[in-house]
Amino acid sequence: MRTLLLILAFPASVSFAQFPENYTPTYPEAVKAYEDLAAQHRKSARLFRNDTTDSGLPLLTFVIDSKGTFDPEKIHEEKRVVCLIMNGIHAGEPGGVNASIAFAKARLENPDDDVVYVIIPVYNIGGALNRNSTSRVNQMGPAEYGFRGNARNLDLNRDFIKSDSRNARAFAKIFHHWGPEVFVDTHTTNGADYPAAMTLIHSIPEKYHTLQASFLMRDFLPALFSGMAERNEPMTPYVDFRGKTPESGLDLFNDRPRYSTGYVALFNTFGFTSEAHMLKPFDKRVEATLNFLKTLHTFMSTKRDLIVQLKRVADEETATTRQFTTNWKLSEMADSISFSGYRADSITSEVTGLPRIRYNRDKPYTENIPYFNTNEATYKTILPAFYLIPQAWTEVISRLRENDIAIERLKSDTLIKVRSTYIRDYETVAKPYEGHYLHSNTTAGSRTQDVQFYAGDYLIRTNQTGNRFLANVLDPVSPDSYFNWNYFDSVIMQKEYFSDYLFEDTAIEVLKENSVLRKAFEAKKKEDSTFAKDGPAQLDFIYRNSKYYETTHMRLPVFSSEAD
Repeated sequence: MRTLLLILAFPASVSFAQFPENYTPTYPEAVKAYEDLAAQHRKSARLFRNDTTDSGLPLLTFVIDSKGTFDPEKIHEEKRVVCLIMNGIHAGEPGGVNASIAFAKARLENPDDDVVYVIIPVYNIGGALNRNSTSRVNQMGPAEYGFRGNARNLDLNRDFIKSDSRNARAFAKIFHHWGPEVFVDTHTTNGADYPAAMTLIHSIPEKYHTLQASFLMRDFLPALFSGMAERNEPMTPYVDFRGKTPESGLDLFNDRPRYSTGYVALFNTFGFTSEAHMLKPFDKRVEATLNFLKTLHTFMSTKRDLIVQLKRVADEETATTRQFTTNWKLSEMADSISFSGYRADSITSEVTGLPRIRYNRDKPYTENIPYFNTNEATYKTILPAFYLIPQAWTEVISRLRENDIAIERLKSDTLIKVRSTYIRDYETVAKPYEGHYLHSNTTAGSRTQDVQFYAGDYLIRTNQTGNRFLANVLDPVSPDSYFNWNYFDSVIMQKEYFSDYLFEDTAIEVLKENSVLRKAFEAKKKEDSTFAKDGPAQLDFIYRNSKYYETTHMRLPVFSSEAD
């Protein structure tokens, strides 16, 4: 990807300074702060303009490289860690916007060759421009902030795998250009009340290469939690509880690839979401986020060689791996963790007259509670040697390319024996979810067929570091597959039908010529009394099992082959 140095003009009156304690900068002010830093540190900092977002403005990256190379290939050759920090994906949760400006300033004043930072000042630019003081009704400050939806009213933290927004497509190019070992997405929580100002989400460890998973659980996470405690900033796992209160136990968040950390994990990048507590004053949330970034920096700098080496090993082995788990479910096995909270009183609501919960800050407690953080595989994808996709499916191909998937084109018309996938069943939401009628609980089967392909159709080899990504998007059963996100919905609708009165005679001939079908038909009539009384259903059964039924109905236009 090509990035360009950004030169933008904002009002001269806007300058970088310590922002007031209950204030987050406007989008122009945030950009100006980074422009000032780039001007002050010309050797080690640059502000880049990337592809355009849905707002019409480019996505920006502020890069801190103390050696002044700004070349990801050289940086990786030197075995330095690349850390990508993203702020303002939910523009109403801007603590990371402030914290990253302060963090960038501190890093530039105290250079460190071990880590290169790529900071996205504000990801949801459209949401940041939609500034207000009411949309985060339960949040304690700041005085004004942006809106959760982007310029297209999309929640961008549901968009990484489907990439409806230009923001997501710009992000993919940035992500693959820099190839970060570590990724941070800064947020603010919703939900319960408790003393900690910072909570943390991490990608489920089972997604990673075994060496990375072990390192995450035994070294990385313990160092982050202990490091925050040493800064007098106690941190707890993200408070996503099973019952009505945290004492019921916490669940590790299942970050599917629609989410930022789930997406980056597909490419062997350690992903973290910092969630500052919404009921803490804004300046405290900024401070907690800044402390997290400082703690993260200390660990990355100390463990630089190991972090880099683990990703290299994982990338190399991913390119030779053909089996991936693409659906996970929390097991009932739980760890026990120490949690500090406030007791929840049951009181009568003055609004509804019904019972409600109120967290009582006069009743703090610390006790061990269950933490459900182990996942079980519920579905595995086995990759073929090759995928073949007809050239008509341009939206899918463009998304694969944006995610650094190598794609070839057939040079001539060719009849190829392939394994075709047919959708057997699926469920669909009743109302749109993020612009899609999302499918789920999809089941599929396969059959071997000779399929005609044409010059210009696409061939994808599964010898790539993006193999896990391919497994998640091209297998329709995977929860965040392109099928489930509706990119293949036109194959669901049958295009050709039959007329009952005309097909009667044809059906007779079909049953005469196909003894296997005739036996199955007679058996079904005996076993199913409703079917035995339904003439149109019987004709449909014969039609669907005859040569007259269209082979493309419910057939996914993603074909598998083991032969070159």
